[in-house]
Amino acid sequence: MKKRIVYFGFLGMILVQGVGVQAQTQPTGSSISREETTNSVDATTFKSSSRFVASTAIKTYEMYRLYNPNSGEHFYTASDYEAKQLIQSGWGYEGVGWNAPEKGSPVYRLYNPNAGDHHYTMLLAEKNMLTANGWNYEGIGWYSDDLQAVPLYRAYNPNAKSGSHNYTKDGNEQKSLVNAGWQNEGIAWYGSDVAPDDSKSDSMSQTYGPNQWYVRDGQKLHTDQNSQIQKGFQWISGQIYYFDDSGNLQVNKSVTDRGNTYQLNSDGTLTSGNASIEKAISAGMTKVGNSPYVLGGGRTSASIAANQFDCSSFVYWMYQQAGISLGNQSATTTWTQQYVGSATSFATMKRGDIFMMSNTSHVGLYLGGGYFIQSSPNAKFSTVYGGQAQPNMTYTSYTDTYGAFYGGVGVSRLSDILSKDPADGNDPVTRMSWEQLQNNIVRRIVR
Repeated sequence: MKKRIVYFGFLGMILVQGVGVQAQTQPTGSSISREETTNSVDATTFKSSSRFVASTAIKTYEMYRLYNPNSGEHFYTASDYEAKQLIQSGWGYEGVGWNAPEKGSPVYRLYNPNAGDHHYTMLLAEKNMLTANGWNYEGIGWYSDDLQAVPLYRAYNPNAKSGSHNYTKDGNEQKSLVNAGWQNEGIAWYGSDVAPDDSKSDSMSQTYGPNQWYVRDGQKLHTDQNSQIQKGFQWISGQIYYFDDSGNLQVNKSVTDRGNTYQLNSDGTLTSGNASIEKAISAGMTKVGNSPYVLGGGRTSASIAANQFDCSSFVYWMYQQAGISLGNQSATTTWTQQYVGSATSFATMKRGDIFMMSNTSHVGLYLGGGYFIQSSPNAKFSTVYGGQAQPNMTYTSYTDTYGAFYGGVGVSRLSDILSKDPADGNDPVTRMSWEQLQNNIVRRIVR
């Protein structure tokens, strides 16, 4: 009687590396084997002792796992430099995926220039098929452990356009994906159970770039212009989000601001729950950073087509896009708008309300979370784009007389200071916040 046992010795490594296509085209998770007689050493004992001998000499390195929150792709690399570059570009760092041996069976890395994602395989036939179909071969990414210590499972998402494959050593993660509709494709390769001599994972997880989305421990977070993790209400790329005290994005929850309760959607965006308000705000966001401040602008079709607004004409235009009129468009001013809708207080102001500032000479629309949208020439340091405060210089027909305008349509915090630039003079108004300039005249357009 004969036993079939797994062979783990040096000869096995030679066989794996020497058989080429034949070895790589074996079914996923299979191993090279040989026949032994009943007088052979017990398979379990042989495997155990072989691993012990091999592990005394084997060298390993960490395989870093990253996630692209935009495409949904997971990426794996042994290069800490490459990992840090991706983290700086906004990829989320998810830790060490597994430890790979310095020697073993090659795992090939390929790139799809059309979909923009990567694929990894031990199968030479699969690698050749993909390259024949336009994929770029990027070389050997790492090596599979011929001792087969730690299985890496492969799953396929038939609905994904990018990031369709996932690789993990976590059996529970694999089961979760399969339960969610992914296809179980078995074992892709093997990691080592030998720890590397040094670890760079800790330094990796502390690398964050400015104004980027990241994933940490399965939770989404976002950084500010100083690469610091943001907390509380934040305006990012046209939307209001809320992050807890640990910087984790909150979703499918209720939050409170100025006594008003809002619902956070499944993607974390804050909404008023009113279609007209959301339509007005969405229209306004299309002008952020694209519309210069022009005193008297926004009251004719030609001026609107040129994206030229002052504060009151911009508020009028936003609600006009939602089918709501604030009176005579050609005659709209902050003075007329202080009487539209119904009165409410600044302390209980909610998303969609408009409020007056600077002795009723300026108006903005409140977004929630301490933010508002406005058209103003005084937003040099308070207007924010994607979370980063920066000048929005615009030139208009008034440039020759008044110089370049800063601001235009943008989003600001109530707590922002109008200007910190000495060139703007010493007028006390420029050193005040928008909240300090408000007149407690707030109008609720939609109840």
